[in-house]
Amino acid sequence: MDHFNLLHQEKATFLRLGDLTGPNGYFGQEVLRFLSMAGTLKANYSLDNLNADSRYISHVLARSLIEGFFWLTYIFDDLAKRQARYDEFLSSFKREYAKLYNDPMCPDKSALEPPDVSWNSLIPPMDIKSVMAQVKNDFGNRLDYLYVVYRIASFDTHGKNFSSVLETVFGKPCKFPVLKLDSGFDLMANQYLVILDSLRSGG
Repeated sequence: MDHFNLLHQEKATFLRLGDLTGPNGYFGQEVLRFLSMAGTLKANYSLDNLNADSRYISHVLARSLIEGFFWLTYIFDDLAKRQARYDEFLSSFKREYAKLYNDPMCPDKSALEPPDVSWNSLIPPMDIKSVMAQVKNDFGNRLDYLYVVYRIASFDTHGKNFSSVLETVFGKPCKFPVLKLDSGFDLMANQYLVILDSLRSGG
């Protein structure tokens, strides 16, 4: 079953959700981002990453999508904790935004909204590994084992992972894991459909 295609058929629903605020609005907008970015990769690049050119694009984009996926799964994993977990997500955004705004290397603030001064003292949120360790998929399986996928994608995001660098560092030709993302994107799409079904059933 092609869960990505099934998810894409619900695009109008996610457009409506994306007009909302709160956790449901975040869900709608993140799924729309997933459909756009993953759909572009599926249509234009090899998701099996058979060459470096495709990996340079797909790993970087996948890293962002995986992080969004785990936040959404965490937020919608437990109805009783949904708002509290969304508030954790908002706190992480506030801390990152305040850090951006207060960076002395960015002196021109005219294009940014000033953050509340209290944001600087917010409790640091969980790291993504801790978030992943607390959530499960619709089969009841914990998802922390996917952390390695996130880390491999993150490593490529820094733009240093070239064969010439690896060979210089290790003194020999080296391999580096590449991610087969098509099946991963299908799993993510399936989980988003599960969340959508829970919303439709009153959750």
